[in-house]
Amino acid sequence: MNNSSIRSILEKEKLNGNNFLDWYRNLRIVLRAEQKFYHLEEALPEAPAANATAAVRNAYTRRCNEQQEVACLMLASMIPELQKNLENLAAFDMLRELKVMFEQQAEQELFDTVKSFHACKQEEGQSVSSYVMKMKGYLDQMDRLGYPMPQILGVSLILTSLSKDYDQFVQNYNMHSMGKTIAELHNMLKLAEKGMPKKAPVVLAINKGRIQKKNKGKPLAPGKGQGKGKAQLAQLAYAPKPKIPPPAKKEHPAKDTVCHHCGVVGHWRRNCAAYLEGLKKNKASGASTSGN
Repeated sequence: MNNSSIRSILEKEKLNGNNFLDWYRNLRIVLRAEQKFYHLEEALPEAPAANATAAVRNAYTRRCNEQQEVACLMLASMIPELQKNLENLAAFDMLRELKVMFEQQAEQELFDTVKSFHACKQEEGQSVSSYVMKMKGYLDQMDRLGYPMPQILGVSLILTSLSKDYDQFVQNYNMHSMGKTIAELHNMLKLAEKGMPKKAPVVLAINKGRIQKKNKGKPLAPGKGQGKGKAQLAQLAYAPKPKIPPPAKKEHPAKDTVCHHCGVVGHWRRNCAAYLEGLKKNKASGASTSGN
């Protein structure tokens, strides 16, 4: 890989005081490509003794040259105001000074990363691989910011944020498989995902402005080997019962009624004059008999 082409990402956006995190990310990419990232993590060792072998002295000289090259690369990707304050420092010391200067930005990124990590849950239908890789990305970012999470804690938090489909897996893991790395857990979860039955999607149909489940409430169509009688029974089982309308009310219900007392059409017995007259006579005769 051409060093000048990958170093161009540092030239496009120089460190200006407000973009430390982005600049530091680009610096790590460049130094990893050139296999010089360790100069940011390790200070320059002491010079070898006078009686050291030529190989030891040559290795130290080579490391000093690389350290100087990394420091110049860092200075070249800064604005002049920052260059003036840092130009006499080695690469390791320069980065440590920059972290102190822009500590607030790093703290904000750490806060956002931890917040996103704890809020991350496996969503319904999300593959377990994409979920684990997302959680691992948050853990890696915390490590880069200088706050690595213990592996056992990271694995536990990944397990607790899995969907309910993995409850049995989590139970078995806690009983038999504790102490795995995140990579090992990732492989175990992928195997468990392959063995899970696929959920049948719910098919919905839109009917007259309402969303209904397909085939819900519909009679079963007769299939092979199903007789006519069974098909008709299925249709009858689902057919709605017809509503019987109530009889219409008559305007003059007594108009066509025959009196059960006198046999005349046009009134009921309770309104019959002959019937009422007979009742009066019966009451009168009963009263006279009781008086004697």
